[in-house]
Amino acid sequence: MKRLFYIVVALQLLFLVAQAAVNEITLLTAPVVYLRTAPVDPRSLFMGNYMDLSYDISTLDTSRVSVIGGRVTSGDTVYVGLRPSRPYARAVAVSKDSPGKSPSGLIWLRGTVIDEWGASLMRVEYGLERYYIPEGKEGEVNRIAGRARKIVVEVAVRGDGTGMIRRVLVDGKPLPF
Repeated sequence: MKRLFYIVVALQLLFLVAQAAVNEITLLTAPVVYLRTAPVDPRSLFMGNYMDLSYDISTLDTSRVSVIGGRVTSGDTVYVGLRPSRPYARAVAVSKDSPGKSPSGLIWLRGTVIDEWGASLMRVEYGLERYYIPEGKEGEVNRIAGRARKIVVEVAVRGDGTGMIRRVLVDGKPLPF
């Protein structure tokens, strides 16, 4: 009985370590894009302090990007093709289906269409809209962000389109935490 208990505990620990390892490997090895953003500073009693981030690529004009795979509507999962460049990536395509490896050098970021306006505008969320701030650092973040001329988020994108924030750059310098 004791042996079974130790096996179950070991398997649970192995699962947690494996999950953390997958995320760390993604952050270290996945292709990176830089997204221009504008922060807002909300506070949630249940979730702590965070910056609510809105990206340039959150509002897409389908008359300015290639739409692949038919009309996209609210609630659809989409893949936004980003052309990596400096100082930040540009959205150049939207697809309803996962395009996989792109020979054109695009990086495909998965998101969900939240809203549509008219025939060509849509709002997309990528799961990257919140950046959590360590407790006690809110004042420092407000001070830094208040003086910032340019805020860019460095995002690692896995092969399945999932994005993970690597760091936030304020005027080219990473936030110190």
